[in-house]
Amino acid sequence: METSIDVDEGHERFRRSVRDRLADPELRRELAALRAGGQSEPDAREVYRHLGRLRLLAPNWPEEYGGDGLGHSAAAIVYEELVRADVPDTLHVNTIQIVALFLLLAGTPEQKAAHLPAMARGERFASVLYTEPEAGSDLGALRTTATPDGDGWRLDGVKVFSLKSDITDLGLCAARTGSGAGRYDGITLFLVDLHADGVARSRIPSIADEQFHRVELTGVRVGPEAVLGEVGQGWPLLSQALAIERTGLDYTLKAERWYEAAVTGLGRDDDPAEAALLVDAGRFDARLAASRTLAWSVLARLEATDTADEAATAVAKLYSSELAQEVAGWAVGVHGLGYHPAVLGRRRADVLEAAYREAPGLTFSAGASEVMLQIIANLALDDPDPAAGGSSDPMRDRLRQVMRGRLARVPVDAAGADPQAAWDAVRRGGACTLDVPVAAGGMELGLGAAVVVAEELGRAAAVTPYPAVAAAIDAALVGGASENLLAELVAGAVPADMGGFDRVSVTAVPDGDGAWKASGAMPVDGTDVAVLLPVAVEGGTALALLPAGSTVPSAEIPGVTDAAGARIPGERVLCRDVALDDCPEGVVGRARIRQAALLLGLAQGALGEAVRHTGAREQFGRRLRDFQSVEFALATAYAEVAALRLLVERAAELADADRPFGVAGTRALALAAETTLEVTRLAMHVCGARGLTPQLRVAPYYLLGRSEAVRLGRPAALWHELGARAVARSRRDDSGGAAADAAPGAGAD
Repeated sequence: METSIDVDEGHERFRRSVRDRLADPELRRELAALRAGGQSEPDAREVYRHLGRLRLLAPNWPEEYGGDGLGHSAAAIVYEELVRADVPDTLHVNTIQIVALFLLLAGTPEQKAAHLPAMARGERFASVLYTEPEAGSDLGALRTTATPDGDGWRLDGVKVFSLKSDITDLGLCAARTGSGAGRYDGITLFLVDLHADGVARSRIPSIADEQFHRVELTGVRVGPEAVLGEVGQGWPLLSQALAIERTGLDYTLKAERWYEAAVTGLGRDDDPAEAALLVDAGRFDARLAASRTLAWSVLARLEATDTADEAATAVAKLYSSELAQEVAGWAVGVHGLGYHPAVLGRRRADVLEAAYREAPGLTFSAGASEVMLQIIANLALDDPDPAAGGSSDPMRDRLRQVMRGRLARVPVDAAGADPQAAWDAVRRGGACTLDVPVAAGGMELGLGAAVVVAEELGRAAAVTPYPAVAAAIDAALVGGASENLLAELVAGAVPADMGGFDRVSVTAVPDGDGAWKASGAMPVDGTDVAVLLPVAVEGGTALALLPAGSTVPSAEIPGVTDAAGARIPGERVLCRDVALDDCPEGVVGRARIRQAALLLGLAQGALGEAVRHTGAREQFGRRLRDFQSVEFALATAYAEVAALRLLVERAAELADADRPFGVAGTRALALAAETTLEVTRLAMHVCGARGLTPQLRVAPYYLLGRSEAVRLGRPAALWHELGARAVARSRRDDSGGAAADAAPGAGAD
């Protein structure tokens, strides 16, 4: 099953080479024997030795230490494919991703030569020895001591809750060598031989398949060569490496595997609960895609700078671990006691049963969720607009600055920014030309540029004709419009609205002279602008641009416009040769991405208002933000908005690369609708009564969120669409067919 998020052809070729190596017959036999052994925690060391021979453990390490000198992306691709090949991953996480990372960051040449080549060959394994009975997330409470002993040290203390410590050779141990002004001063990292005298290992029973271990250190002698980094300077190194460790990729992969097992067997027509389950399945599908984009965003920064943004890694770890835990819990409600092996198959049932027992540990390993929230609150909330700091595209940064400056001058009231003034601002700025081909009078800057405009409109609480006009231009380019109409649209001379995209409620029939006559009703905001909507025509569905003034408000239903008798010029009935079902890869798909960006802007604006207010408003002698319940709620919202931003940008990136993007657009819009409703509600809540008044600017985001969240379809319908697709993919996989569609988070869609 294809579940990649490859960003260029080189990554795709490398992924194929990894899969070819993983198809090695001997390796497949070893993995099959591992599974057939029936052990809940099998010893995978022989499998890792074979992976080492295949050079599948350390592709990003320098060649002198057993690697291939490739980047962080290559390492991530290898890890993804190992997990998908059912290789038990804890030895990889502890040895390759954590301990070896410390060696690469701070090890001496002698330390690297002593340990890394054997790790790359799968012949030496490591454990992490941080946690103690009285020191979990708070490493400042360490009690393990390192006492000078000649030119070396004697280690005394107890480490708990480590994994695989019964079969590993090396321990990365944090111990206290002194004290200082702060609680984190005087911590030193040591490389400890776990076969040395004075090391005692025992098991701590756990409900998960993988058991914890207790490692007692009693006078364990280590030489000066065991010190990793500088004496007393272990905490800065720990902080740096922990940030790099928290990409969220490992938790995302677990969640994907559990999700793929959980959706098996859904969609039975004889079960009335299936529709609701498909909605849930669709929601998880989109959130898994967002989790993947977060992880790969962290990896992209590592690739470029060899450093990690601590706030971004906290977001990735928080989002992915919480999501994985939710998926494991959801699977229980989907399949019930025993997970129905007759439906799932024994192997999938076992995966889900083990997942439920493993899931609780994910939200506190590598840092508890509350620690991640505190990091986000401390480092990110003072500037909750992640776009303001710049991106990798200077042109779009400049476009954002220009649009933000123009929209800042637009008047705003309780209903939002003045629509006409905002429309004039973006139209005069050439917004309608940004993603239009040069041959049609545009700038051909791509959908990514249009996403910037739509997001800035949302951030300014400005709903304008821009999204509808941009969609009409797309439809006109597909076919049916005259050159004059296209030119008018590109010039912004035909303001428009959109309505009814989640269902076809208007019919059009030929009415002589090439025109069409409409009948039916549609939900739109007014009758003084053109309306773009799907219409039923003979032989299928088209997109029609009804002229302004051709419809009238319904006399019976507020907010609904009657199209009965409306006459549509032939050039305004567009896409007649393109089935609407295909439009998610075209007009509708692009419209969904722009609308998702608009909603993202609304959520971003509301969050900014909430952060500013809670930072200035005092209650009970403290800032509102200083109450942890408020601070953590805002930090959670920040993480949700950050994930949404990347999902929207990813969808636009796929469209601009001429890759399938319809599913990505659907995911982005559905998640944007839900996130915007949640974040604007939270903003109203923390702003209190002032949020209901013009004293603050939060009310426009809240009110506009309601209408814009459903403009291109009800979120539940979009979730159902995604869930049904996931189930269909699962059935194809079970039947042995080629998985042409990509799984959650895939770069292919």
